Amino acid sequence: MGMAVTGITPTVNFLTKICKIQPAECRLCIIAREAQGESTDGLSIETYGHINSAGCKRLATTVTADHHSIARRLYLSMLAT
Repeated sequence: MGMAVTGITPTVNFLTKICKIQPAECRLCIIAREAQGESTDGLSIETYGHINSAGCKRLATTVTADHHSIARRLYLSMLAT
């Protein structure tokens, strides 16, 4: 989490900005589209926000499950007080 706060998360977008990798499209979205035989045109740029939200289709289920788990723990901790 510290890397995200400081803005140096090594996403493809960040690596593109420092000329380490091209293109900046999300690698997981590329894999998902290719697996379904779909075009890879117009993909989202891989930013921290993209991979840490339901924006990335390959991570959407995982991110949503994490969100619900955190919300459940917060709710239960409020009930315990």
